[in-house]
Amino acid sequence: MLLSENRYQRYHKLKQALEQLQKTAAQDNLDRAALVAEYKKVQQFFGNQIMTTDNSELESSETPAEQSYLTEIHKQLRMLGTDVTFLQASRQPATATARQTAAMERINTLIGYCGVLLPKNYVALDTAQKAE
Repeated sequence: MLLSENRYQRYHKLKQALEQLQKTAAQDNLDRAALVAEYKKVQQFFGNQIMTTDNSELESSETPAEQSYLTEIHKQLRMLGTDVTFLQASRQPATATARQTAAMERINTLIGYCGVLLPKNYVALDTAQKAE
């Protein structure tokens, strides 16, 4: 996919936000309120910064592929919200652990989708940003 610098940056920031959510969700002594707060940040960023962008920045031949991933990310984020809600409501440790595992798997899937959307020709830029 050929992304503009602006779109690349937005997907990169989404991936970073998901990685932060992943760190929060992976804690042994999970802070459920922090998980909800991180999830809401990701959800708001996706809705405000990615879903509202102008598709004219993308080559028209690439738009269907990107749109498919955006649809899947949107669906997975909604399902993650359900996972987070159920995790927050869980009372039994075994149930909480199962919900936490399900949320982690969904977050990993979302990070994978971002990885597919981020074009390979920006790998050097991605590496340079991590070095900062």
